[in-house]
Amino acid sequence: MPRKSLYLLIVLSLGFMQAMAQFPEDALRLSTPGFGVGARALGMGGAYTGVASDYSAIYWNPAGLAQITLGEFSMGLSYLNAQDDGTLFGTTGNTPQYLTNTNSFGPTQGASNNVMNFNSFGITHPVPVRRGSLVLAFGFQREASFNSGLEFSGFNPLSSIIQSWAPNNGPLTQDISIAEDLGLAQADTINNVFQSLITNRVTQTGDVTESGGLNNWSVAAALDIGPNLSAGVTLTYVAGSYRYDRSYTEEDRNNYYQTYPFDFNKLQVDEFIEGDISGVTAKFGLMYRVPDRFRIGITVKTPTAFSIKENYGLTAQSTFDNGQTLDYNSEATSDYDVRTPWVVGGGASVTIRDLVLSGDVEFTDWTTMEFTDAKSDLMQENKNIRSLFTSTLEYRLGAEYDIAKSGIRLRGGFGYRPSPYKDDPSDFDRKTASGGIGILLTNSVMLDVAYAHSWWKNYRSNYDATSRVDESLTWNTVLATLSYRF
Repeated sequence: MPRKSLYLLIVLSLGFMQAMAQFPEDALRLSTPGFGVGARALGMGGAYTGVASDYSAIYWNPAGLAQITLGEFSMGLSYLNAQDDGTLFGTTGNTPQYLTNTNSFGPTQGASNNVMNFNSFGITHPVPVRRGSLVLAFGFQREASFNSGLEFSGFNPLSSIIQSWAPNNGPLTQDISIAEDLGLAQADTINNVFQSLITNRVTQTGDVTESGGLNNWSVAAALDIGPNLSAGVTLTYVAGSYRYDRSYTEEDRNNYYQTYPFDFNKLQVDEFIEGDISGVTAKFGLMYRVPDRFRIGITVKTPTAFSIKENYGLTAQSTFDNGQTLDYNSEATSDYDVRTPWVVGGGASVTIRDLVLSGDVEFTDWTTMEFTDAKSDLMQENKNIRSLFTSTLEYRLGAEYDIAKSGIRLRGGFGYRPSPYKDDPSDFDRKTASGGIGILLTNSVMLDVAYAHSWWKNYRSNYDATSRVDESLTWNTVLATLSYRF
């Protein structure tokens, strides 16, 4: 699977910073939703399209706002712990060799990232009408978090990043390679090829941190268009940021390279990408209700039109056994647009005395992601998007039990989000188990708390499949929402 080149987002095959720092994964990052809005919804596994009876309907199904008969102010706080355990992949002959991400090759130790954010705050206002219902809503929601981290270290007997810049005996490029600037390759102008003798048997170490996220500012309206039938729409302005930092090192710890001028000792590469993100989108919803018995909802989310402005740069330093040190430094900027896929969802809930059962499905065709208003080399990535990705059907299940009308509600749920990549194995699909509790503090104040545990596998390539990091990822999310109805 030729993907997950997140480590090498900056193209370095030539000896200068190119104007493209994007890959299909950048479009995917902007298109992938987070864990949603509202502790009640999270506790029910996100199976909320056919429930949507509080402020969080502005996110899940705006038609559900029509169920609200009192004004509501809601505020939520979220905590995310993202854990990433990685192993560096290599082979010795035909025998796979997985080396752990510690210098001593001991037990795997993953990177951990923690972040706390407002999940939401907003207000709903029922408007008096002669019949039916009309409800307006406005507020903020945290759409997605980009926080993650990864550390790895291991001996690679197969390859070096230097060969991705200037392959030994490969044809000379028109521009000077970064490997030449760092003294790691030389130009053989007689044969018109690179001399690059540092090919493998190096210790590779990496430290990657990603941060940022997407924030939604939304207005919504819902009204009854027939008996027990409501329609709604949410209009959203999205603003966010993304920050990527990577520190990558190659070392000749076994002193294999001793002959001048390739008496290589160490290569240190530091990269960063920082981007400002803005966009607009809309979500339309319908809901049919049989009060206190049954609800069914349908939603359609339009593509989000994102504009991204990025700064990115790289510094590198090579050192040699004779004490020589060489440096490389470059920065650039890039502007481009991304259009995310249409998303069509449906959900239903049924009430059986004190028990609510709910289920959602959501269809996304990931092949319709695309870069727009970009340079020709980036527009070519749209072909890769169509070949790498597929369509998926995500499902979510949830339950809520009101304990003997005591004002205490127990919740549980499960979600299954298939990998958007074609031919991925099932352990690359994201699974989420959740639970929660709601406590009616007074007749008008509700406190909801939820916990969700997500797990899945992934991989990233440092430069190609000969230096691949296999990841086991877990996300632990805690969300608390306080609601006041007036």
